[in-house]
Amino acid sequence: MKTVLHGALVAALFASCGTLLAQEAQKTPPQAQEAPSVDSIIGTLKTDNAEQSAGQTRALRPGAASMATTAPAPAPVATKPAKPASINMQINFEFNSDRISGSSENTMANLAAALASPQLQDRKFTVIGHTDGKGSAEYNKALSDRRANAVRRYLVDHGVASARLRAVGKGKSELLNKDDPFAAENRRVEILATGG
Repeated sequence: MKTVLHGALVAALFASCGTLLAQEAQKTPPQAQEAPSVDSIIGTLKTDNAEQSAGQTRALRPGAASMATTAPAPAPVATKPAKPASINMQINFEFNSDRISGSSENTMANLAAALASPQLQDRKFTVIGHTDGKGSAEYNKALSDRRANAVRRYLVDHGVASARLRAVGKGKSELLNKDDPFAAENRRVEILATGG
């Protein structure tokens, strides 16, 4: 009887520990997420994403060059413009502040290294700050401006030429998760390739 009770007690303890560990895993804050690597940032921002429209061909068919003198030129195929390369980054700030949290140090260091890399040296970027839906539009716009400028300052201080960076705040006007306006993923900084 003692062995059965002892076994049941041990099983109950393991079950409760498992539940506590699962609850702790769900509470893991966004800042505990792994920072994107320098190479992944470079790969995302290196080139714009040109989308081919349906029906666009990649090569001429054999013999097309010899027919060019007798056949009328085909009408140009409309193509979609290249979508500017961009990346959304979860950069944490102190509450109600434009001070970048220490938990985002690796993310910021990798971002600075990527933007200063030879692969991206000819590109210009806009740093766009976004907030969640809590608070007034005016307040969130001002806060997102300050946070975008804080990221820009950090990048300049870490080797990215200031002429290559522009900062803009969008406030809560472009929520990433519209179904949950207060979700953490709405509080983000977007890096948009704007030239080069």
